Amino acid sequence: MKSRIIPTIPETILSYNIGEKAEKLEEAANSLNMKHVPIPKDKAGETVGFLAGYNGFTSNGTEVSAEGECIIFSGITSKRLDQLLKAMRERGLDIPLKAVVTQYNQSQSVEWLLEELAKERKSIDEQKK
Repeated sequence: MKSRIIPTIPETILSYNIGEKAEKLEEAANSLNMKHVPIPKDKAGETVGFLAGYNGFTSNGTEVSAEGECIIFSGITSKRLDQLLKAMRERGLDIPLKAVVTQYNQSQSVEWLLEELAKERKSIDEQKK
């Protein structure tokens, strides 16, 4: 008998500092019945796990703003992520810095995640040269 693990976390897209792109992201999320949660600019010091609504995470009260924009995927399977990325492309939505919530990054701040994503992006861009 096959068993299936059913996610207990709703499919959620967190966005940070994406400005006018938020409307298109909201459309893409709604088209797939996913939840879009904009992260307030001054909440970059909060942990990813808290912002994603994971059990066991509470606000640390840190009010920090960070540079850059990103989206963070939570509770989304790879198949559904492919569907979301397709919906984003169809709307001409380009947000280069993307992450999936992992066991490692859920206890890190959004500010830290942005720095790590920027380093990775820079490394990838340099390898393409």
